[in-house]
Amino acid sequence: MILRRLVGVGPFVLVPLAALALVPAGVLGPERTPGSAVFAALGAPTMPFVPSAEFIGSTWHCAGVPSGADSADGLGGDLRIVNPTDGPLTAHVTVFSDAAGVDPSEQDVELSPRSTEQVSLTGLLDGRYLAAMVEIGGGGAWVEQQARHQSGASVSPCANSTSADWYFADNYTRNGSSEDLLITNPFPHDAIVDIALATNDGQRVPQDLQGIPVPALSIAIVTEDRLPKDEAVLGIAVRSTQGRVVAGRAQHYTGERFGYSAMLGAPSLSTTWWFPDGDVADDVRFERYSIYNPSDRDVSVSANFWGVTDPEFTGQWVETIPAGEVRSFLAGDFVDLPPGRHGIVFTTDGTEGIVVEQGITRKTGDTWHTSVAMGAPTVFEGFRRWSMAYGSPTPAKGVLIVMNLDFDAGTVVVKALGPAGEVVVPGLDAVELPGASVIAIPIPDDPAVLGAALVVESDRRIVVQRSLPRGGDLRGRSAALALPG
Repeated sequence: MILRRLVGVGPFVLVPLAALALVPAGVLGPERTPGSAVFAALGAPTMPFVPSAEFIGSTWHCAGVPSGADSADGLGGDLRIVNPTDGPLTAHVTVFSDAAGVDPSEQDVELSPRSTEQVSLTGLLDGRYLAAMVEIGGGGAWVEQQARHQSGASVSPCANSTSADWYFADNYTRNGSSEDLLITNPFPHDAIVDIALATNDGQRVPQDLQGIPVPALSIAIVTEDRLPKDEAVLGIAVRSTQGRVVAGRAQHYTGERFGYSAMLGAPSLSTTWWFPDGDVADDVRFERYSIYNPSDRDVSVSANFWGVTDPEFTGQWVETIPAGEVRSFLAGDFVDLPPGRHGIVFTTDGTEGIVVEQGITRKTGDTWHTSVAMGAPTVFEGFRRWSMAYGSPTPAKGVLIVMNLDFDAGTVVVKALGPAGEVVVPGLDAVELPGASVIAIPIPDDPAVLGAALVVESDRRIVVQRSLPRGGDLRGRSAALALPG
């Protein structure tokens, strides 16, 4: 008999950050009663990784990966659970499927001190997709997922809370590109969700996307045939009218985009979004930002470039995003933007929040690849330490993209987690970080570093994003924000 566990998945989840304002009532129906969720964070930036009552990370919810059960070779996925503490921990892993009548799979994973354990989900259950809930006895660990596809691997941090609301700004269905929404209900009672869409033509609330049931302890898939076709700009809001859920998105790009992405949506809105990985280079085809306003009020949004030292460049983008609509911003529209790396920060003019995602397409030989990433919201602005379960499996340039949010110069140190704890990576003990800048840090050819869990620390406030090799024989990169704390 399957044990239906409830520990850590209800309102007991601890979150160290103040809740963000969510979508006001009236966008998708009447106000619902479930509480608000915020973005996942490991804890305060100076907090040591110890399993204490104050530490966040007792339960993690992962968006979902291809099951690999009935598909061609190359599909699948896994989890990585990192225990940076000096004591052993136990992780209880529950895996959910979209297949009807399939009970969740459960297993305990023993975590040695200062260790990283990988849990394969490939073929574990029937169905198209598998999602996971990881409960850490005592807290103190963190979890990420990796989805594998013929068009590349995709890493995504997991969330430390369910939510009644989830948002996606960069949904792309042109040129045969496909997208599935994965809505996981980890609770023993059914949930119901409504979905709203936003295109360049305005907001839509399709009748067949209202009142979608999400059975208990399972995944509901909103397949590509239920979403608008041939849309380059598409915002999506998932709102639960009964229960709390976890919403992810799986995208396979073809045509002017190419690659694969599987990631969580945003569980709340933000008045600020930071993006480290902007670039003006010969290999960059498109650098596009999708700005989604799912609220019931118009919002004025400005975009400012970060780390551009040319005094002649004063580019700024300002636009009003109507209520319930989505707009796009192309960095290439600024023809005088100087070559090199840059960051971008999007800010609203008031208390209304938005969601912003980046899609950047780069050339790779005779083809190209597209990386999609969500930015760092306002609640991530104060962190000087960022952690990740998945580092680069191969030596590569520009894997760690670090954005200095302060105007003062500082330094960055990169550490790898191993049996001896956090060990400074040789040569990366004091990387110079100019004020208000963006830098790219390589991963060296060091067996102790390749594939290891990594920590990036600075004496300045930073945002860290990974640009990971896609894996196998595929060229190009896949984007993934690190976890603050």
